[in-house]
Amino acid sequence: MADWFIVRLARQAGDPVAWMAVDAEGHQLSAPDGGALSQASLQAAGRRIAVLVPAGDVLLTEAALPAKTGAKLAQVVPYALEEQVADDIEALHFAVGKRNPDTGRTAIAVLDKAAMQATLTMLREAGLSPAALYSEASLIAGNPGQAVAWLEGDTLILCAPSRPPIVTPVTTLAEAFAFLDASGSYGEGVAASSVSLLLHASAADWQRHAGELGFLQGHFAAAKVQILPQGSLPWLASQLALAAPLNLLQGDYAPRADGGNELRRWRLPAALAAALFLVFVGTKLFEIRRLDGAERKLDVEIEQTFRAAMPGALDSKDARRRMEQRYQALQESGGQAGLLPALSAFAAARAGVPEASLQGLSLREGALDLRVRAPDAQSLDRINQQLRASGLATEMSSGTAADSGYEGRIQVRLAGA
Repeated sequence: MADWFIVRLARQAGDPVAWMAVDAEGHQLSAPDGGALSQASLQAAGRRIAVLVPAGDVLLTEAALPAKTGAKLAQVVPYALEEQVADDIEALHFAVGKRNPDTGRTAIAVLDKAAMQATLTMLREAGLSPAALYSEASLIAGNPGQAVAWLEGDTLILCAPSRPPIVTPVTTLAEAFAFLDASGSYGEGVAASSVSLLLHASAADWQRHAGELGFLQGHFAAAKVQILPQGSLPWLASQLALAAPLNLLQGDYAPRADGGNELRRWRLPAALAAALFLVFVGTKLFEIRRLDGAERKLDVEIEQTFRAAMPGALDSKDARRRMEQRYQALQESGGQAGLLPALSAFAAARAGVPEASLQGLSLREGALDLRVRAPDAQSLDRINQQLRASGLATEMSSGTAADSGYEGRIQVRLAGA
């Protein structure tokens, strides 16, 4: 999976934004940095962006919802929480999370639509297109049998086992935890004295409340404080894979641009692949056409050769087999001592007249009849004289002049005939 670029928005206007890069498991890839939001976008290239909004801006709760999915479930959620929210539900954005297997209730996040739109506009103007928008509180991963708390400035966030996180202001830890006790934050009928506490805080935040360590140890079954030496952001980022936070970008705010970015990222490879495919198809079509042309040319040559070798044949169907049969018949009738020497002698005689060509041959009653085309009558006679010089008995029939030369017949009496 791709790396994450975590951007934590400021709680107060004018405060710097913090950011850092982590891998898919939340392991730190860069040191925390901070500054203007526009500076963060310069370092976010190539990474998925997750933006953390202040915990106080989002209500994290849960509700018993019917077994519906998608748009139908989103329509039910506002009315299921109507008694828990004071604002007009039409002005609120509801994001739905996973169903809790222990309680059967579904996690829900609620925030003001105007605030949501303002945040997204601010991010877009800074050049950031987040894949996820999380409440800081949703990154606190609860531990079985242990309550996890986070102290940040004047805010305390508590996440008890199988319970949604609760955000409360803090002046003293004693007052904050007294409120949480009264709110049933640890579960119905569960007292703080039966729960162990793990409190995370930066060194500066804990220093303001270090004197209350004794209170915590007496208030809970056990209490431990974890100091965050680099501040809260590295710890929050490390919880990304553990907490399975609820993404606020749902419904009208779903990150549709991600699909476009993915398409744009794959556009060049897809275009190259399409071009290679077209080249491949074009090459194959050219090769098929070339072979088809060669096949037609070969068919013509076979037809011509067959007509020359088999004068009088009506068609050239199954030419190879029929010519093999004819050749076998010639061998049987003329014998190795007759036909083959005569053909060999003709080939030698033709070498003296390269322009001459054999137009056809036939074997009748021991005589080989050669139909020869030569440049002129003298050339044909020279071939005949050469055949006689080789010891063959020949007789040349009168020929006729043609556009391309002179065509005549030479009859060779085969040996043994």
